[in-house]
Amino acid sequence: MYQNINYICLVIALLVLVASIGCSSRLSYTRQTPAGRTEINIADIISHAYDAACTQAQISDTPTSPMPAYARTLLADGKLTIGIGIGTPDLGDVSVPDRREKRYAQGEYMLYGKKITVAARLILSKDAFKKALSDCEIIYITSHSRFGAGPVFLSDGKAHPFTMQRTLDYEIIMPKQEVCGYRGTVKKTYQISSGKAYTVFEPNGTDLDNSVAYPGYQLLVLSTCFSKRHFLDEIQQFRKDYPTTAIFTTRACCMDITMRVVMRMICEVFQGKPVGEVVAAMNEEYREVSWNFVRKRISQWRVINNLYSIGINTVQ
Repeated sequence: MYQNINYICLVIALLVLVASIGCSSRLSYTRQTPAGRTEINIADIISHAYDAACTQAQISDTPTSPMPAYARTLLADGKLTIGIGIGTPDLGDVSVPDRREKRYAQGEYMLYGKKITVAARLILSKDAFKKALSDCEIIYITSHSRFGAGPVFLSDGKAHPFTMQRTLDYEIIMPKQEVCGYRGTVKKTYQISSGKAYTVFEPNGTDLDNSVAYPGYQLLVLSTCFSKRHFLDEIQQFRKDYPTTAIFTTRACCMDITMRVVMRMICEVFQGKPVGEVVAAMNEEYREVSWNFVRKRISQWRVINNLYSIGINTVQ
């Protein structure tokens, strides 16, 4: 079992002018509800990623070159479990299927000469996230970081983050208008010269402390604002006994309501791409996501170029 966790920072977040961005994205996916909202369909996400991977590589055949260790580990038992976490509506006008069975998907796919059962589900609450931490091999969360308190999910709302901040003396500093019902232990309040008020909360790692780590290799992505700064140490400690690749964000980010970033990630994993290439592909996809976000808010003239970075990696 891998014991040492090496800090690797492959990607530095850069700010670039919108005019300098020219993106060539390989995945796109939209499904509109009658009201025009984007509905997240887990079965479509997996099948679309698989179809794209098949188009780009002969993934149904036995590999002609060695696969990265992480990919061999994921596929070794013939099963792959994936959890996709969805944040709160203020981040994007998303919809999930009303029928609970449509929030799950399972199918068999030929990957490198092996029949692999892929089971995937949406994560819509912190209880579901807690379960996913214990039984999913791949987890991708797109949400708020709640200023370091923890990610929040669609069913719970911003008042109830999955508390995972364990760092002693860490200050969770929320502008007053962003507290939104959060009931942490208040350390202090203050106001700056402009009149803007802030509340500082004590760190709280209760939910993570009460969670059980998946006893094997796990690929974990926290696509939440500044997640590398907020949660790298927490994930390192939580996953210290097991092989792990954690991918964090290095900047504030918008929620990808079309799920194109997670689809691109799964597509690259299906192809057995090295971790560094998976991260590069996610950044490529996110550039298009952020460009679309800025086009709707033309006054925001800068966008993030590279957002995702590997924080811990024990399996290459």
